Amino acid sequence: MAVRNPGKRLIEAAMTLAAAKPWPEIAYREIAAQAGVPLAEAWAAAPGRQAILAHLSHLADREVLKEPAALEDGDARDRVFDVLMRRFDALRPYRCGLASVARGLANDPGAALAGGRSLCRSMEAMLVAAGVSAEGCAGFLRSKGLVGVWLGTFRTFLKDESEDLAPTMAALDVQLRRAERIMGWFGRRRKAPGPSEKPPEGEPA
Repeated sequence: MAVRNPGKRLIEAAMTLAAAKPWPEIAYREIAAQAGVPLAEAWAAAPGRQAILAHLSHLADREVLKEPAALEDGDARDRVFDVLMRRFDALRPYRCGLASVARGLANDPGAALAGGRSLCRSMEAMLVAAGVSAEGCAGFLRSKGLVGVWLGTFRTFLKDESEDLAPTMAALDVQLRRAERIMGWFGRRRKAPGPSEKPPEGEPA
């Protein structure tokens, strides 16, 4: 008889083991055994440790996408802030395990690169959930920039043991404002004065 929801069980097992010992020391078969999933079924659901991590990332994405931000709820930056915090909330039960994974990936460039591609797709999903275009060159740059925002905030999240994730929220706000200032992501650029308009006093024409 097939195991019900093997992907979720593999995620739970992997994060439980990772919270107890370093991620590089955990074998795939150990995860499958911890999950109580036969190896063939485990491999069909998530072929490899990296696939289990991708499965967790998709799980967090789906939690956010189930209730996308309403377009009337604040401006684009506020909506992006909201969806990213909801993604952090979805990952919160796995924070200790993810800390172990992050330390392990620091010494595994190949796995880190594969995880980076998955993360870029997740950030595209977050833009969609926030009602911000992820299409074309501008959308590509937004999603790439949002990867940097996420990673910059993720470091704080991994250490954040507060009830309300206030340190994570503060770090995310700083990262988003910095990225917006540098990249002008959301089109908040002051309109240049027309030929008959005068610039504000003290500013050059």
